[in-house]
Amino acid sequence: MKRLKLIPLCSVVTGLLLCSPVFADENDFRCLKSVGLKNPVRLQFTFRADKNDLGYVAYQRGSGRIQVKKISEKELRRVPGGRPSELEMTWEEITPDGPGGRYVMVVQGARIYDFSYMGKKSGKAMKFEEDLEAFTEKGCDWTRHQ
Repeated sequence: MKRLKLIPLCSVVTGLLLCSPVFADENDFRCLKSVGLKNPVRLQFTFRADKNDLGYVAYQRGSGRIQVKKISEKELRRVPGGRPSELEMTWEEITPDGPGGRYVMVVQGARIYDFSYMGKKSGKAMKFEEDLEAFTEKGCDWTRHQ
């Protein structure tokens, strides 16, 4: 008679978690709205999960996604206690005509403390803040802002 080998439950659970693709390919995104305008500009900034230097931006009234590439990242402040450092990241639009406008953000972990856009052609700068009212699990929902 053959003996059955028992596999510890923690090994099974660990294996399932490590092999599960449920969260592995989900993109991280933020909903943002411009500051200081009568009619705010709203956008969704998405960080790709598979390539941490690529992402895209989708505007509420835009015609589609704009690809962006991270061109710089620098540590502004190291935070004690094992918390994430404060970072400044610069992202540049990738357009058929070459590099486009730039997005500069200051982040610490999941929090965005400063976010601005500088148009390449216009040279206009626009500041943004997080739009928590638009956030849903599937993306930004601006239907109540129509």
